Amino acid sequence: MDYLKLLNEKQYEAVSTTAKYVRIVAGAGSGKTRVLTYRISYLVGERNVKPSSIVAIAFTNKVANEMKVRAISLLEGKGRGIQVSTFHSWCAKFLRREIDVLGFPNNFTIMDEDDQVTLVKNLAVENGFKRNDPIVKQTLSFIGYCKTIGQYPEDVKINKFANDIEKQILKFYHLYEERKNEMLSLDFDDLLLKTIQILEEFPDIRKRYQDSISNILVDEFQDTNDVQYKLIKLLMNEDTSLYVVGDPDQTIYTWRGANQDIILNFTKDFPLAETIILNRNYRSTKTILGTANKLIAHNKKRVPKDLFTENEQGSEVIAKCLSSREAEAKYVLDQIEQIKLRNPEVKYKDIAILYRAAYLTLPFENEFMKRRIPYQIYGGIKFYQRKEVKDVLAYFRVIYNSKDDISFERIINVPRRGIGDSSIDILKMEKEQAGLSYYDYIKNIQNYSTLLKSKVIVSLSFLIEKIEKVKQKLEEGLEAYPKILEDFITEINYFEYLANDDDADERLGNVKTLFDNIIDFLKLNPESSFEQYLQDAALQSSQDEINDSDHVNLMTIHVAKGLEFDYVFVVSLINGIFPSERTVFESNGDDGMEEERRLCYVAFTRARKALYATCNTSYSFVLEDKSKQSPFFEEAGLSTRDSYGDRYKINKPIWQSSTSLFDDIRPSFDAPPKKEESVEPTTNGITDWEVGDIVRHDKFGTGVVTQIIDETIIEVNFEQVGVKTLMANHKMIHREAKKGADA
Repeated sequence: MDYLKLLNEKQYEAVSTTAKYVRIVAGAGSGKTRVLTYRISYLVGERNVKPSSIVAIAFTNKVANEMKVRAISLLEGKGRGIQVSTFHSWCAKFLRREIDVLGFPNNFTIMDEDDQVTLVKNLAVENGFKRNDPIVKQTLSFIGYCKTIGQYPEDVKINKFANDIEKQILKFYHLYEERKNEMLSLDFDDLLLKTIQILEEFPDIRKRYQDSISNILVDEFQDTNDVQYKLIKLLMNEDTSLYVVGDPDQTIYTWRGANQDIILNFTKDFPLAETIILNRNYRSTKTILGTANKLIAHNKKRVPKDLFTENEQGSEVIAKCLSSREAEAKYVLDQIEQIKLRNPEVKYKDIAILYRAAYLTLPFENEFMKRRIPYQIYGGIKFYQRKEVKDVLAYFRVIYNSKDDISFERIINVPRRGIGDSSIDILKMEKEQAGLSYYDYIKNIQNYSTLLKSKVIVSLSFLIEKIEKVKQKLEEGLEAYPKILEDFITEINYFEYLANDDDADERLGNVKTLFDNIIDFLKLNPESSFEQYLQDAALQSSQDEINDSDHVNLMTIHVAKGLEFDYVFVVSLINGIFPSERTVFESNGDDGMEEERRLCYVAFTRARKALYATCNTSYSFVLEDKSKQSPFFEEAGLSTRDSYGDRYKINKPIWQSSTSLFDDIRPSFDAPPKKEESVEPTTNGITDWEVGDIVRHDKFGTGVVTQIIDETIIEVNFEQVGVKTLMANHKMIHREAKKGADA
């Protein structure tokens, strides 16, 4: 095989090197998987290495299978026996052969995540907790953390100041291991840890494997954790060759244990190691690559390299900052339609929208559904189908319709109110005998004979009381209904309930995004009522999912790792969201910022032909502030100046815009002339509120504007009733004086 003709100069150097220890720093799109595959082929075909003595580790089973099939094909069938797998797959095979030395049968069962959850829930119930008690998820998280750093229960040194919950969690970890052993089962982490235990405790087994392995090759080495690296070293002796491929600039999994220092310090662990940099990118245009290079150059913890490409210059990277979430989504969808109009051969599947967190999808989903453009979300479920979103909407539906028993059943014990299944069964029987809905029965429960315990009655009556107060506020219409609803969700402790979840940030973000969406709906429909929003949300969530295989791809950047698309939109590049405020805070500032920058670099380098980066300046319930563009724009040399166009103010339907892409379907009829009538003004006509303006309200009295939440909503501190959140154009609000003027 003529490797010189099949590979570029650096790739050939990487494939044919004679060094025992090799670190390949492979830039994005530089053909690292190709290099690994050809390296295996070269070892067998040119160096006469025995195929069965080669162990290659890939990050996913899919990549492992592809590498193995390709290597065997290159060797024309001579490569059979090569071991190409993930860490977990290799360890499972090892344990089937060797685990009996630990007194464990080799026909063990491998537990998946659902099995683990079920086991911990069962343990919780047996120890007096509920199946959905927060301690269940806390225990699962603790077990996962301990095993990632290689600790079993007996290895955990509990702090003398540990509280009762922490002690109980450690007890659950002990019980978890005991019960798992009784069931002759191993979880995913055990596969690595038990393998390491055998290799450490049984030198004869370790020597047998070391002698049988001549070459170890590891893909995505930047994502290796300490336990995996320990396993690699245990499989090596002084004759073993180690060949690792990765890119420190693409380390994005430190939150689940990946240790970037392993690849960065490789030459310290192996002083004779050779480093080869693959810096020719075959994927992106010069412009896209230049933008990504500028961004990642701000990181200090990296192996310096300048990716280059011989591809065409390509179009400029488009950076856009819009005035609202809806405007951002509309802009992105307009660009997608323009791409399709300019290039009819482009498929929707050639386009991807990438984002930092799953809760950011809602405005884009809304716009896709309005335009009936097929899309698919990977790595998550659609926004309105997410549990916490469905919970909150169920509360809203009960507020609007007390007969909605389906929604009431959903929220009756969410968050937990001490209402068990038996109580719900009794309640259901009694309300059906009375011919009433849950809500109406509980509201008048004093009129009926009930078998429910008094504490259950008190809990349910308290919920009804809260809902009745919200109904009254909504009917009065004095405050902005998004704020009324948010206060209600806070008062019933739903936010506190979510805060105890392992995925708290994501789930809280989803609920706050729902409130952002309510504000956006209100901006589009300033005269709308709460009932109209509920109807709009119901229509959105009940739409049939388009099953066409040609669809726009929506995914988090973590899911997009390793993929590529012709057209990529990196959206919601908002400071505090991307970079993530939480990641930066929890990772001691600089390290967290570098991780977020690497994530953005990964996002940018998914693009082949065109890259768009967008953000918006809406008020965000997630950040509890007005959004500001990410520093990554400036670091990447992107400017969002002159981004705010009238076309994207989203103040009228798209078909009414003179520049609409839908001119051909604009209604052709004229509206009938309106009769001139004398009507009472429905708004105050004020559009230029400022912080500091003096306000007079027909009911609340005099106050001062303290915050402009959005152009449609203001916050006012009244002398008599305190802070209220109001519709800015409400007819009961009057401006007494502008900021700085004499009242």
